[in-house]
Amino acid sequence: MTYVSLSPKHHEWRERAEEVARRELAPRAAAIDRESRYPTESMDTFRELGWWGLRVSEEHGGLGEGLLTTVLVVEELAKRCPSTAMCFKMHLEGAELVSRVPTQDQVDRLVSRIARGEMLCTIAGSETGSGGAWNPAATNSAVERVDGGYRIDKIRKGYVTSAHTADMAYFTCRVGADTPQSQTSALIVERDRIDWEVVEPWDGLGMRGNASSPVLFSGFVPKENLLGEEGGSRANTPKLLPVVLATYAAVFLGIAEGAYDALAEWIAEPGLGGMRRVDGEVLLRRMAELDIDIQRTQAFIHAVALAYDEGRVDSLLPFYQAKIAASQTVGRVTTDAMTSGGGTAFAKRLPFERYFRDGRAAMVMGFADDGAILAVGRTLFPKEQAPS
Repeated sequence: MTYVSLSPKHHEWRERAEEVARRELAPRAAAIDRESRYPTESMDTFRELGWWGLRVSEEHGGLGEGLLTTVLVVEELAKRCPSTAMCFKMHLEGAELVSRVPTQDQVDRLVSRIARGEMLCTIAGSETGSGGAWNPAATNSAVERVDGGYRIDKIRKGYVTSAHTADMAYFTCRVGADTPQSQTSALIVERDRIDWEVVEPWDGLGMRGNASSPVLFSGFVPKENLLGEEGGSRANTPKLLPVVLATYAAVFLGIAEGAYDALAEWIAEPGLGGMRRVDGEVLLRRMAELDIDIQRTQAFIHAVALAYDEGRVDSLLPFYQAKIAASQTVGRVTTDAMTSGGGTAFAKRLPFERYFRDGRAAMVMGFADDGAILAVGRTLFPKEQAPS
């Protein structure tokens, strides 16, 4: 059940996503993880359903759905196959970043094609060796301004989801070698107009199907593919981050729910002597506590998404909090699931071992927990302004 009031349309989307996840994602999830296989069939299904344009405005040819609908869909997908949900989430994130601040030319050439399911999006942000967004040493390499656009010279991005299949990437950089790291720019990089070399296979601990490989970028990007102003990508952060953070939260919440469901099914089966495992008080208490944790986190995430849709949120604080809440919940649920399964789970004979590995991504993926918690603290206790 849900403790946030959903409209009939929200219920319809949730049921539709649950049915698609059960029919399309669940049968392939184990093989995708085992073989580190990209979920091409499922991503094609989303395209055929028109879901690639889920967040693109109706004005630009998309479905124009709100954040709560988006969260509900991603959450249901993640229950069945976290890798697939993450690939889809990263497409939605890339589409969001491109379609919220475009020029009319970019709408005509790019955004409308996303809405029609003709362009799969991804993010090319983290650079190899930078250590993640929380690291003060994190960097964005410089591109050269040339006639008519920008020259990229062998810039390696460390984790590009859907690296082999994406058609465009939201690419962060600095314009000019002397430009400080604080003045980040964003380019739309199109695969068929640049040298886009996948340099290593993806072999992650979890999320094994999302093809987050390093990519080496080289070539010319026309000025028409600059998003916003040079050095101005951070100015658009408040406009873009809510969807980025909320969809990460939805993925990790869905993983927690999927692991819980798998654990609940296993412990309800009769064990030796015909007694159900859940009839033991330790497991019974544990399941009750995990359910409370999941329900509390779900209610918070849904409430934040609904408040955003209704225009009642004027801070990034609840979105950072939602991501952290989901990260903490998935960590506890999947760890307790493995503990409950004991050696059988450790031997990879139970389905929640996969959720345990996928859930570890919450610590480091997107805004790493360290950085997100620090953002919460700085928002709650901002530095005092020095007297002028």
